[in-house]
Amino acid sequence: MWMLEVNDAGRAEQILQHAFAGQFVDLERIDVTLRAAVAAPQQDYFTQLLDVQVFLLAKGDLSRGRYAVSFSYDPLCVRAMRSLGGYFHKHASAWQVRATPEQIQERLQSIAGVVPEFVFVHEQPVVIEDLASTGNQGSPISVPSAPPPAGSGPGASEEEGSGFLSTERGHVADLPYDAAALAAMVACETLRDYQAEGVIHMLRQSGACMGDDMGLGKSRQTVVASRMAAGTGRVLIVCPASLRLNWEREIRMIYPDARIGMVGDDRMATLQGCDWVIGNYERMGGLVRETELDFAVMAVDEAHYLKEYQSGRTRNVFLLAARIERCYVVTGTPLLNREVEMHTLLRITGHELGHLTLAEFRKGFAGAPEKRAALAEAIKGWMIRRSKSVLKDLGSKERQMRYLSPAVGLDAYKEIYGDMSLQAMPKIVRLRKALETLKIPFLVETAESLGEDDKLIIFCEYMSTVEALKQALDAMGVRSVSLVGADSTKKRQAAVDAFQADAGIKVFIGTTMAAGVGITLTAANIVAFASMPWTPALMRQAEDRAYRLGQKRDVLVLVPVIPGTIDEGVLQLQENKRTTEEEVIEAAKSALPGAQRGEVRCVPLEAVQEADALLAN
Repeated sequence: MWMLEVNDAGRAEQILQHAFAGQFVDLERIDVTLRAAVAAPQQDYFTQLLDVQVFLLAKGDLSRGRYAVSFSYDPLCVRAMRSLGGYFHKHASAWQVRATPEQIQERLQSIAGVVPEFVFVHEQPVVIEDLASTGNQGSPISVPSAPPPAGSGPGASEEEGSGFLSTERGHVADLPYDAAALAAMVACETLRDYQAEGVIHMLRQSGACMGDDMGLGKSRQTVVASRMAAGTGRVLIVCPASLRLNWEREIRMIYPDARIGMVGDDRMATLQGCDWVIGNYERMGGLVRETELDFAVMAVDEAHYLKEYQSGRTRNVFLLAARIERCYVVTGTPLLNREVEMHTLLRITGHELGHLTLAEFRKGFAGAPEKRAALAEAIKGWMIRRSKSVLKDLGSKERQMRYLSPAVGLDAYKEIYGDMSLQAMPKIVRLRKALETLKIPFLVETAESLGEDDKLIIFCEYMSTVEALKQALDAMGVRSVSLVGADSTKKRQAAVDAFQADAGIKVFIGTTMAAGVGITLTAANIVAFASMPWTPALMRQAEDRAYRLGQKRDVLVLVPVIPGTIDEGVLQLQENKRTTEEEVIEAAKSALPGAQRGEVRCVPLEAVQEADALLAN
């Protein structure tokens, strides 16, 4: 929405006519509408949508005030904060002010027209601290480019603070659990033996990380652990929007009679009657305000989405975690780029390292092999991580690099590379798009050469490549389905089900961001990448849509590379990040006996108590 600070309808009409000149916008009766608006103002028409929240600050630099105020950008709310001498923290998207909640509400109402009923005052205190620099590790990818526009670099907003908001919680270990119920699930094959160990790991703590490799059944372990921990209480599942139906299916497979509600689809009154609530990250802001909707357990899927402190979804999860007794984070990729990304997950779950400031954490546990070794040692009891070697019936996975010499040449690529009017990041995006286009013939040939029982997944970075591939395959008579971020939940699930069930559909095409997480595509035994993702963890996560529990065949991963291009830089970047990941995550694999060697330790019906004792030791 646009706000015009004018009370004259004629002046407002002139502004709008000028703004929409030459566009297909019907302003024929705008003068009547504007005069009616000026004659009968509705002060709360927009203010109820500004999401104004007031937070009590418990830690950090409090010299500028004990309260923080956040809202969707609104000039009059900004004016109200400035009248209180407010200090804006850009990463928190909040103003720190020297005023009480009553004074804040009075100023918002008198200056911005926001009545107190639209201002939410949080009961739980939050922490404010400076966002520590992640450090400059350099990049093997460099392209000649135009300089960034003036004023866009560091220091452009020196009067603003770099604080972010979070919360802190405690951690309880050695909690009891129902060993008999868990043993019964193993006996009836609801859980595999290694999955029972994962459930024990979660049940014994008030906060933990389920970090198993992709395809080992993290969702199932989380569902069982959450229900057993919650008892008759309500469980909240937070996940990407595309995975809501997956979670509902997983819950019903174990608990057919579960009462499951969807945030956004169901009214709050309906959710009150549910024992499971599933909501995507973007909907958590609404739950933050619903303090009467209590939860015994929160499980956060694809928790690496919370690696950025300054994002709204991270702050909302922090606020929810502060009032939920047990919080579990679920991700096969807890570290994508840098060690500091784990700090959010440690703080959300109450780990002692999460109580360090971000600057202290970075100083002690990031940037050097010996520091990463210390981090790996510190998180062993918090994160459980097993590799696919626990699946004795799973085939092998082989990755092959295919170096290409495009028949059409690199003229278009070179033209983009030499364009000095482009800044670095837009140029890299255009170069990667050009390379994907050059790889289409190879990908089509791969699809055409599939054997009778073969199926292929193709991951792209750009939707335009997905569409071009689908058209090319259709022209060749090769049946395919696609999945991109713009697809509805129903369309996504239909594509997955069709590929899994219909032997005639040979190819699944999707973007890595949309199709690389949360779905099972074990009908495929070949995976190809039009572009390599930026991190090895994301690449492994995508290819393991095929290589996971339920796959009975060997899986071949094809990575086409065009020499002399930024493909080689991406390869080097992945290798650099793989080193960091291996020195932390792989080194911190579960300390359970046999887990680091990938052995399966059975949990027979009469020996669950023994497993409990082993874990305690």
